[in-house]
Amino acid sequence: MEFEMPQYNFNEKPPSSSKLPLIILVARLITIVCIVVSIIVLRSNKVTLDNRVKLEYDYYNSYRYMFAVMVAGIIYNTLYIPFAVYYLIAKKHLIKHKSFHNFQFYGDKITFGIIATAAGASLGATVDLQKVVYTENNSKIDDFLGLMYIPNAFLVAAFVSSGISSVLSSLSLHKSE
Repeated sequence: MEFEMPQYNFNEKPPSSSKLPLIILVARLITIVCIVVSIIVLRSNKVTLDNRVKLEYDYYNSYRYMFAVMVAGIIYNTLYIPFAVYYLIAKKHLIKHKSFHNFQFYGDKITFGIIATAAGASLGATVDLQKVVYTENNSKIDDFLGLMYIPNAFLVAAFVSSGISSVLSSLSLHKSE
């Protein structure tokens, strides 16, 4: 199967009315960057308590769920980056089949939903765990939980940019019909 390469005319100005391909690419890149930063902070946030027990993100189910969703979000959005780049350069979709647009539409909705649930679960867990009064290592646990707001914030930013991708895939599906 051969694809035709886009023809460039460097003297011609691009149409200014079509910012959609750029917004699609930027939204996916922001989602990936926010999730990567969130993973880095989540994985590096470790505290050793007085009884030599290491407190990490995988000690809590909500944070494990958050990590799994972030990995899935990176994989899904990374798969669509080449399509977004092609759409930006050629001003047309690489795959014009309706099934592809349907898959992208539903994939964006599912990704948006699971990122939202992960952000909510991790933020809720952090708030609830900070309300608990610990008998020992109170300051170390508070430091650990205080740092957990950082990946939560970046995951909320990824949720917003994923929502933008979701809305734009709805527009793309509507245009393909």
